[in-house]
Amino acid sequence: MEIEISHLRKKFCILSSLISLFVIAAMLLILNLLMTMLSQKELKTASDMVVQTANTGLKDIDTENISLKNTEITDSGDYVILRDPQLIESITLNGSISCTDASAEWYCAGGGIYFDMTDEHGNSRYIHKDYKFNQGNTSININFSDNSDFKCNGQFIQADISQASRNKFLISKVWWANSSTSNDDENVYLKIESIDIHYKENVSPLASRNFKTVYRSFTDIYDSNVPQMLNNFSSFYCIEDKEGNIIEINSGNLTEIIPSEKIESFIGSKNNFEMNGFKYSHITEKSEAYTIHIFIYSLQAKKNSRQLLIISVMSGGFIFIILLMLIYLISGRAIKPIHEGYKKQKQFISNAGHELKTPITVITATTELIEKKNGPDRHISCIQAQSKKMSVLVNELLSLSNLSDYEKITNTFRPFSMSKTIRNTVLYFESLAFEEHKNIVSDIQENIDYTGIPEKIDELTGILLENAMKYSDKNSQIHISLHSEKNVITLRCQNSCSGFSQESLPYIFDRFYRCDKSHSGQKEGYGLGLSIAKEIVSVHNGNIRAEYKEGQFVIFIDFS
Repeated sequence: MEIEISHLRKKFCILSSLISLFVIAAMLLILNLLMTMLSQKELKTASDMVVQTANTGLKDIDTENISLKNTEITDSGDYVILRDPQLIESITLNGSISCTDASAEWYCAGGGIYFDMTDEHGNSRYIHKDYKFNQGNTSININFSDNSDFKCNGQFIQADISQASRNKFLISKVWWANSSTSNDDENVYLKIESIDIHYKENVSPLASRNFKTVYRSFTDIYDSNVPQMLNNFSSFYCIEDKEGNIIEINSGNLTEIIPSEKIESFIGSKNNFEMNGFKYSHITEKSEAYTIHIFIYSLQAKKNSRQLLIISVMSGGFIFIILLMLIYLISGRAIKPIHEGYKKQKQFISNAGHELKTPITVITATTELIEKKNGPDRHISCIQAQSKKMSVLVNELLSLSNLSDYEKITNTFRPFSMSKTIRNTVLYFESLAFEEHKNIVSDIQENIDYTGIPEKIDELTGILLENAMKYSDKNSQIHISLHSEKNVITLRCQNSCSGFSQESLPYIFDRFYRCDKSHSGQKEGYGLGLSIAKEIVSVHNGNIRAEYKEGQFVIFIDFS
């Protein structure tokens, strides 16, 4: 019974530990899922911000900046702009004007933007629009859609920009300079550094000849105030027009400029792709005129995930260890009343058994004395029979009580021949079986040695054979075998039992349980035999089980 209590505590600890482990794992899983959801939400917020950034850049996507130092220059010093003027709404000239004459109250300078036009007669001629920088100007705007200020040979004319040659137009060098001190002032200096070409609405800049994809970064849009959310992610994007041409590549917060060939391969990867060892998400945002391709990777996600995993495992393990200690302490307190109750029960059975032995012995001796003096009598015979039964019951109870003292029993273990012990027991029962018209068939393997208590193994075998003889069918055979295989010794006892109920199988090792309830008065015994057998097997660290199939009742015992 102490072994069963120990097993009960072990089962309680294991079950409680498994439940605790499951709860901790579920909590950690939920925490990780919440963190993943939070990361996804942050990724969505960051991608929306990138879309907003791209839309901000789209406001001037129809504007192209050209540095004049990178353009072709004619022999006369004019800048050649290889763009289609028919697609241009206006041009902004960016430069600086200065005067070395400190006494000048005002100064200005200018030149012209001119085009190759074909008149109604098919004749080619150059016309131009004047540009003029006054003191303090850094940029001026020339409107191409205004047809009233074109000049040809110094005279204003009406012209239509749609008649201009589509190959190019020219930005002249500075033609004139004036100041308050001179009409032809060499002290006035004008330098045009770049131009911004503003294309007409709904006209893709790529339609213009020799247009190049715009390369930018977040700092070109936000200056130095890039939102912190974008800095938490490695992101960049590109913008396509409806014809699939790449208009802009924004390298975002990357340090490298991504070439258009690489961008095209990224666009081809519909879902995710890897760059520089990081897995980027590909998100697409479409509008009527443009498609924005966003490529984003959380710089902190992988680091945070790793840290969260480490913290989760460490904290979960620490909590689990604390819970194991608490479970062990609680289990000890939980089984303490059971253990104390069992000890009191065992003590009571032991005391009662020893106290009952004396009166039973006195009753038996007295009835024998009376029988010798007065001769046989049915009342005396009844007393003797009941005394004998009471003596058997007391001995069985004491045997169970003694077997429960595990430490005391195991200290008496010694090596012995199990084959010889069981063979001798079977030999004794063969004659008893013969008297009841039954036959015992044995199959005992030779030279099986074991460390235990040979007297208890002898008692165990006797219980099995006695039980088989008591409940087997008339004129039947009882089979008992002993074999050893792979360091496991198996003792097997089988008998035919047509009247056995399958429902009784789970209870046959319980104390005072008797299967044949309808004839319980006809069978000797108190239902303690198989309970004692189970205790003997337990103290020998074995396993006992029973099966009933097709009228055959079998008990298996394994010793390791």
